[in-house]
Amino acid sequence: MNQQNNQTVIGVFDTMTQARSAKKALAEAGFTGHAVDVSKYGEHGTVGENYHRDSNKVKGFFDRLFDDQDDQDKKYRRRDAAREVASRGTVVTVHTANMEKAKRAAAILDKYGAIDLDDRYEQYQNNRFNAEENRKSLTERYGDVDGGGTIDVVKEDVAVGKRDVNTGSISVRSHIVERPVEETLRLRTEEAFIERNKVDRPASGDAFKDQNITVQETSEEAVVEKKARVVEEIKVGKNVDTRTEKIRETARETEVDIVKNDGNGKRQKEGAR
Repeated sequence: MNQQNNQTVIGVFDTMTQARSAKKALAEAGFTGHAVDVSKYGEHGTVGENYHRDSNKVKGFFDRLFDDQDDQDKKYRRRDAAREVASRGTVVTVHTANMEKAKRAAAILDKYGAIDLDDRYEQYQNNRFNAEENRKSLTERYGDVDGGGTIDVVKEDVAVGKRDVNTGSISVRSHIVERPVEETLRLRTEEAFIERNKVDRPASGDAFKDQNITVQETSEEAVVEKKARVVEEIKVGKNVDTRTEKIRETARETEVDIVKNDGNGKRQKEGAR
């Protein structure tokens, strides 16, 4: 891969819900694995504890991100704006192989409400940002952006007629499993060498002088870093349906047959009652 074509795209979101939706859309578009990173530092315009803990790492990230800009004033303003806005939201970072993929990733981030850094930075500087109004606006555009998910054990009772019927329950349990991960790295080692060759040539006038040559030896070593990320949400609920059932049953009643005898042995059956 041509490293010079690598592009990094960032999107800052007011809520983790938006960031997760954007990450899901990126995955569906082919941006998977280590290509996408989600880091939460704040929420709805408020700086969180994560930013204070990782402030040096975040600052260093934006220093490197804007280091290649020629206009120093523009570089510093964009860097400061990115730092300030990122400290109050959730950052989605997308690493792409070329400009075309970078544009696709940027379009997806914009679709899910990535913040305009310059505009939001100006609002923060002028104290014009209203977190409550922003929350209402986001909810109108993207639904409940403050919604969360839980894992519950559900017991469902169904009433049929005048009798309660227990149809069972659904249990969802989470537990931790381990899986082996194996990567093959090519590590480089640099070793100094000394080569002595016999020569026969006249010495120069300053041949007798002290000299010192130092060659630094280096070796690459593997570094392992682990990052936890949410890859799936499991929601447990129930769907309600209705049906019409026709009940067929028999009803019993007593019928009386009256037989009249006239005394001559003749019997006459009268109508039933």
